[in-house]
Amino acid sequence: MPSFQQYNLKCNVDVAVLTHSPQAAYEFFQAHWMAEYQPNDRLVLYSSHKWPDTLIEHLYQATSLIDISNCFVLLAGPLINKDQVLQMSNGNDTFEVLVTEDINDTFPLNDLYVLSKSICPLPWTHLEIKNQGEIRACCISTKHFGEVPDTPIHTVFNGQEIKNFRQEFLNNNRPDECNACWRVEDQGLTSNRLRHLGLLKKDLLTKYMSAPEIVSLDLKPGNTCNFKCRICGPKSSSQFAQEYSKHNGIPIQSYNWAESSTTTINEIKDLLPNITNLDLYGGEPFLIKPLTELIEYAVNTGVASQLRLHYNSNGSVFPTELLKHWPHFKHVDIHFSIDNIGARFELERGGKWEEVNNNITQLVNLNLPNVKISIMPVISMMNIYYLDELLSWANDLRLPINALYLSRPAPFALSNLTHEAKKLIVNKFSNSTWPEMKQILRFIQTQADADGKEFVKLTQHFDTLRGQNFFDTHKEFANIIKIC
Repeated sequence: MPSFQQYNLKCNVDVAVLTHSPQAAYEFFQAHWMAEYQPNDRLVLYSSHKWPDTLIEHLYQATSLIDISNCFVLLAGPLINKDQVLQMSNGNDTFEVLVTEDINDTFPLNDLYVLSKSICPLPWTHLEIKNQGEIRACCISTKHFGEVPDTPIHTVFNGQEIKNFRQEFLNNNRPDECNACWRVEDQGLTSNRLRHLGLLKKDLLTKYMSAPEIVSLDLKPGNTCNFKCRICGPKSSSQFAQEYSKHNGIPIQSYNWAESSTTTINEIKDLLPNITNLDLYGGEPFLIKPLTELIEYAVNTGVASQLRLHYNSNGSVFPTELLKHWPHFKHVDIHFSIDNIGARFELERGGKWEEVNNNITQLVNLNLPNVKISIMPVISMMNIYYLDELLSWANDLRLPINALYLSRPAPFALSNLTHEAKKLIVNKFSNSTWPEMKQILRFIQTQADADGKEFVKLTQHFDTLRGQNFFDTHKEFANIIKIC
């Protein structure tokens, strides 16, 4: 082994140790990260074996994510190729290389370091509890692990079934329960998986892949809601449930696991010291009392300062009771589900646009330092043609847009556009400066032309049921899709 006397060695390690899992190199560099290195400091990785291109690429990806300058990393061994290492740096600073015969008999390299292309951070850090009490991996996956209050949350997270689910991702498989994300990605759009991978990849690879932990919960405590959005359903909206019950002559179904049992809320309270993120939905979360009580508990027990709160609200309720609690939290993120504006919003979502607009504007004008507000439209056939007006409204309020894409009910999805509707949309938005629009146009142009009949049928169903007229509010699109 060379002495490396000319360097100040921060560590030296047989690189084989970093090849036994996808996270090992990331954990290694994270453990040796420093805010500042001295010019003579080095992290030495050595091996007597030939270094595969994939391993060198993997090490470059690890130092980039952990933010360690490559010039402080020295690769050493008899079979290391300096030109190979230089070429794989992609024009960035390169690892230092020492070709030396003094390194021999190191451990064989493994090939388990390659990170799966299908990896998703959520099964290692997160659970969703749906309106009916189902425990799932996230809000997109259909994987069902049990139901609250019958199944404790920690039992699910530490159980064999979710371990098997994680292994599917590690094996570079695409679980069928996550098809909603795979479809979005195959269409060239940004999926929920990719969005979270961008946010959580470093945490996943430096900590949670080796030691899964519930640090994030998505809570949908019931279907209490004052809206009955056309893209919603009775499981998520009590107003929709009442309408559905009346129209179909069946009993009203109410889902309120947080109010009907204290068991799960108490378990969530026990988990709070380790939680860093709470996603709070409904129904309408600002109407659900157990959520407000949970926020009060977090403040009173002193854990609020470590918590990020995320709300998805329809904008109809001004959160007066919550304003006094929010300053205690690390961050509060509010997504308003606004798909359109004015009369079109009222037809698609419900409520009064003037009230919703006033509530959002008032909250924005409070300029709360730890509160970030954004708009999360669900892009569908109903609002695709009018996105410029939504973008203009959001821009006036200086609010960012985070788009989702409708998959159900299927007749409203973008995959059901007619040839004429596609042409109308492409012509209107071909010069749009909104980055997401390029992906949207690319997607709709790759889809087979639909006849639009299912969209017309479902739209006319809601028009008849609610005494509304889609043509009156969406005239341009109604004409092209042939709704009279």
